[in-house]
Amino acid sequence: MKFRFCGDGDCPDWVLAEIHSNLAQLKPDQLNELGEHTAKSILGADLSESDLSHIYPIGKGSLDAPKGAIACLRFLLTSAARYDTNVGVFGTELQQLGLPKEHAATMCRLLAQYVQKIRSILRDNSLRINQLDSFECSIPKNTIDCIQLKLGIQNEIVDGLPKQTTHTVNLNRNDALLLLNELKAVRDTMENYNFDKKYTEEK
Repeated sequence: MKFRFCGDGDCPDWVLAEIHSNLAQLKPDQLNELGEHTAKSILGADLSESDLSHIYPIGKGSLDAPKGAIACLRFLLTSAARYDTNVGVFGTELQQLGLPKEHAATMCRLLAQYVQKIRSILRDNSLRINQLDSFECSIPKNTIDCIQLKLGIQNEIVDGLPKQTTHTVNLNRNDALLLLNELKAVRDTMENYNFDKKYTEEK
């Protein structure tokens, strides 16, 4: 079947599996609370173990149990917002996928409450994947012609949860200069490109 909230495409198998094995097993009030936390995390709020511990009986330091549910909820809400899915259609399609009626109604309320803010976030981040949060450049000790870049990434999705991550990359000095020149060229192109004029010409 094709689903409007999936852009008139098929629902991913992993989402279908999570709906049946995870979301449908929660009580409606638990689904609502988990959905609230998930929606707020889409908007940039932190999602901690303490927010989830009374919904899922998990051990200290572990978020394994709700990861699938959170990833599924993120997909459902962001996909429905991205494809401008009518709330009523969204609820009907979730029931077709096996989510109980009361659970589907809870998801519809969440979508109606957060859809505008989620769309705004999607627009602002439409060309951003794993947004850069911090950047450090250094020369490692005992190296020759080597530069180390330390990149801090904001809200990188790791095991279904948004996290702050840090990645270290070692580059040859000449490669780093080449990369810098190419990035400057891309920046100049973007700054001088008239998107409004291009859009008007295409219309």
